[in-house]
Amino acid sequence: MAMESAEKAEAYATGLVDRRTDPRFSVDTGLDGRRADPRFGVDGAAYLLLIRSDSNLFCHLVNLSLNGCCVRAEERLTAASMTRVEITFKVRGFPFRICGIIQWADGQHLAGIHFLNMPARRREELAEALDEVKAEIAAKAAKLEAEKRAATELAARQQALEEKAAPAAQGKQAAPAATPAQAAKAPARAKPSGRERREVHREAVDTSAIILLINIAARLTGRILDLSAGGCRIHTDEHFPVGIYTRVEIEFRLDGLPFRLGGVIQAIHDRNTVGIRFLDMSSRKREQVEQLITEIEEMRAREQGLGDRD
Repeated sequence: MAMESAEKAEAYATGLVDRRTDPRFSVDTGLDGRRADPRFGVDGAAYLLLIRSDSNLFCHLVNLSLNGCCVRAEERLTAASMTRVEITFKVRGFPFRICGIIQWADGQHLAGIHFLNMPARRREELAEALDEVKAEIAAKAAKLEAEKRAATELAARQQALEEKAAPAAQGKQAAPAATPAQAAKAPARAKPSGRERREVHREAVDTSAIILLINIAARLTGRILDLSAGGCRIHTDEHFPVGIYTRVEIEFRLDGLPFRLGGVIQAIHDRNTVGIRFLDMSSRKREQVEQLITEIEEMRAREQGLGDRD
C-alpha cells in the first residue's frame, strides 16, 4: 500500500523519524517491525529500471541497508508498490545491480526498494561496502568529538593559566625581596608529577605492538617509537589504511607488563608512521604508564651520569 502523504516519506527518507515507532506510519508496508539491518545515509547516483514498462529512471540513493534502500528520482515516480524493479548503483567503489520490488512510494519522487533474491556473494560484498560506510561515519563522529574535546581542554587550560597568573602577579608586586638567609631556608620546588612531565615529554622506546582498527575489524603490526601517558607514535609494518581520528586499540608489552589501550589516530606522519592519543584510560593503567616512563627517565639519567664521569 502506498504512503498516504509525501510529508511522511520525506521525513522517513531524511532520517527525521523512525517508521517503526512514529504513530504517523501506522500503514503496513511489509517492512515495519521486521527490519533487522541498520540503514546508513548515503548519497550516490543510481538507475532504477521498471521491468514491466522497461523504463529507466535516474535516481539518488538516500539510504541503504542489506535488505533495501530509499531512492529519490529526478522525475516523478508513478510506479505503484509491489512493482518489480532492478536498481544499479555504486557504494565505496563496489558496483551493484540488484533485483527488488517497490515497497512504498510517495507518489512524487521518493520510493523504498526491498531487495529480492540476492546471491550470497553479492550480499557479502554489500555487507563489506556497508561496513566501510559505517567506519567512515564513525570516523567523522570521532573527529567531531575529538575536536570538541580538544577545544574544551584548551579553554580549560587557558582559564587555569589565567587564574594562576593573576594572584602570582599580585604577590610579586606586594611581596618584599627575600634576604639571602630567607632564600637559603626556602624549601626546594617540588619535582613535577609524571602527568605534568607527560604534557611536554615523551620517552623513546622500542617494543612491538598490534593496532586494532575497530571499525573495520583489521589488525596491523608495528613498533612503538615513543611513549607518554597521553599517547604514542608507532611505525607500522604495512601502509596505514585509514585516516585521522579513527578509533583504535593498541596492544603492547613494556618492562614485562601487558597493555591494551583505546585511542584515536591523532596524526599521520607518513604512510607507515602514526601518532595515537589514548582515550578513556583507567587511572590504574595511567599510573602504570607514568611509572614506567619515570623509571625509563631515571635509568637513562643514571646512564648519562656514568657516561659523563667516564
